[in-house]
Amino acid sequence: MIQRIQTLFLLLGAISAGFMSMNLLGIWEHFAFAMAALISLIIIFLYKKRKLQISLSTWLVIPLYLTGIIIILFFSKVHYDESQNNTTLIISFFVGLVATILAIFSIRKDERIVQESNRLR
Repeated sequence: MIQRIQTLFLLLGAISAGFMSMNLLGIWEHFAFAMAALISLIIIFLYKKRKLQISLSTWLVIPLYLTGIIIILFFSKVHYDESQNNTTLIISFFVGLVATILAIFSIRKDERIVQESNRLR
């Protein structure tokens, strides 16, 4: 499980989503990123069910992406402290998003390898 690269990508995505969750002021953003971190950790342990991993990861990216775009668009609004350095949050968001997308590609690659080996039998 740990030797798979997608595990490291999902762990990186969970860490960045947890970081985003701890540093946001809005309750909905906090909840969305806390759930994204929890789902990323759950996906790691579903390593025997690759198709379920792919679908859960895909459904994780869509709301994560939308929430991140909303947060980035509203950084200048009243809800966020302007003296706070928001670049770490933006970098953390993009690292988590890219890591989750790379995990999806890696899981699909594993699935293709398994399908090819089954075809050879």
